[in-house]
Order: sequence, then C-alpha cells, then structure tokens
Amino acid sequence: MKDAALERATAEWRAAGEPVAEAVLVRTQHSSPRRPGARLRVDGAGRMAGGVSMGCVENDLREHLLALLAGKRGPGMVHYGRAFAESLEVGLSCGGEIDVWLRVLPEEVPSAPEGRSVWCLELGGAGREFYWQPGEAPPEALPGLEGRLEALVRAGGSWTGVDAGGTGWFLEGVAPEPRVVVVGASPIAVALSALAARAGWRVAVVDPRREWARAERFPDAEAVIHEWPEEGLATVGAGPADAVAVLAHDEKLDVPALAAALRAGCGYVGLLGSRGTQEARKAALAADGFGPDALSRIRGPIGMKELGGVEPEEIAVGILAELVKFRRGRLG
Repeated sequence: MKDAALERATAEWRAAGEPVAEAVLVRTQHSSPRRPGARLRVDGAGRMAGGVSMGCVENDLREHLLALLAGKRGPGMVHYGRAFAESLEVGLSCGGEIDVWLRVLPEEVPSAPEGRSVWCLELGGAGREFYWQPGEAPPEALPGLEGRLEALVRAGGSWTGVDAGGTGWFLEGVAPEPRVVVVGASPIAVALSALAARAGWRVAVVDPRREWARAERFPDAEAVIHEWPEEGLATVGAGPADAVAVLAHDEKLDVPALAAALRAGCGYVGLLGSRGTQEARKAALAADGFGPDALSRIRGPIGMKELGGVEPEEIAVGILAELVKFRRGRLG
C-alpha cells in the first residue's frame, strides 16, 4: 500500500536538496506488526517518515540509514529478532523476526502503474527496481520466476528469495488503493475523508451542492465532484471493488446514490440514518424495482454501532472501522 504521508515527506526532503535512504521490510517470521513492503525513510538531516515496526527498531534503523548516507556502510540486510526485557538489545517485543533491506533511495524511482502489478527490487548487485504487469513479457532480470510473478498478481502478498541465476529479489504484489465514494458533503463526510485517506483509501466526494462540497473542506480527497449521485458515481467509475458511503441524509441524494451504487455492484454500500430513515429509503428503492436481495446489501445505519459514536469524528471512526472489515474480507 502506498503511504501518502511517506511520499509527501520524501518530496519535501528532495525539494530541500536532502539525500534519502530507505529501509524496506522484506521478510517476517512469526508475529510481526507490519507486512513485508513497509518502508522507513530518513533524510540527510535525520528526519524520519514511515516505519517497519510499531517503533521497536526504528531508532536503530535510523542510525543505519544515516551511516549509509554518510558512506560509512553500504546497502545490505539487517535482521531483528525478539527483544528480551532484561537486555538492552534492539528487537521486537512481539516475539517475531524481521529482515530489512537498506538502500539509498535513487533520485528517480518508478511509479506503480494502473491496475495490478508486481514491484521487483533487487537485493544487492545494481539494486534494480521495476514493476511488472500481466500481459508483459517475463522480465529477463527474473529467470525462473514467471509463475511467482503471476501468483503475486492474482493473490497479492510478497516473496523474498533467489532466482534461478542466483540473484536475490523482493517481490510484492501491488493492487490499486481501495476507494470510497462519499455521497453528501456533511460534517461526517469531512471527518471520514480525512480518516480514510490517512488509512490508505482513495476518497471521492460527490455532492451537487457547491457551497457544501468545497475543495478546501476536503483537502485529502482525490476528487470533489459537483454532480448528482448517478452522474457522480459514473464519473468516478464506481464498481465492485469500491465502497460507497451515503452520508447526505437527504432523500433527494440518498435514494439515487443507493440506486446507482447497487446497479454498479459496489462491494460496500452504507447509508447514514435511523431505522426509520433506512426503511423509508428502501421503500423508495423497492418502488423503483429493487428486490429484497439488492436491498439487503445496504448496510445501515452505517458504521460499527457498538462504538456508540455521537460526534461527526466519532461516527466517522465507526464507518472507517466497517470499511476496514470490508477491505479485509471480514464484513460478512
């Protein structure tokens, strides 16, 4: 998953003329708080962004990365194991083990293409780095790993190992960041946009009311679209991989938004409002020809109610929690 905050920090450091070094989590064993592919970066001034654990090893990695930038060490692997309470050794309190690859971040790094791909990073040698997509010829740089690449595209995940030519590689399946389309520029929508973007979601806000849907209210949104819901969801290209959060609390927007989301087969469709509001909106959709199976796909009242949120920010937390369950296949 792309870390927007990490990329912003890196761009700021580059603009200031600072060199940047990077630590990439390439292998985990047993329990680990982060998945392979997580990254920590440090600039020449010692500023840090990102992370490969929950803070257990970052300070030690910072020293390694600063030494790398100063020419006091070269690129290479660092291993961390379990930390014991009675020792001062750096390690993981969760009992896991991780391997982290250190490198100077090149001035030009490839951008992830649209659609699914595999990020390929050479561990050693020239430090080659590129993305591979389905349909492309198997890269000559990865002899014997064609099947591995195809599996990572299909199922995601990562792999660290050695190709048939004896070169070490880290391969990570990359999918587009998940997207949530928020209908209705309400205060809850403002809070949800910020939280969801922070959690790695692309956010699009749809609301024809320009006085509400102002770009400055949604600085973290990928797009703010001043269209009615049917046109807005079509503009975004919403489909089965997307979530739609209907937060307008206005029948004129709620009903067409729900209808458009159901017709597009969106994977998650949530509606703000009380039970009475839920029943009224479903009755309107039923009159429009939607059957029980379609109506049962609407999750409402939206969000995890057991959190008991009252303020917009609290309600947004409950919605984001439900979105995370949807993203991880645990919504039911």
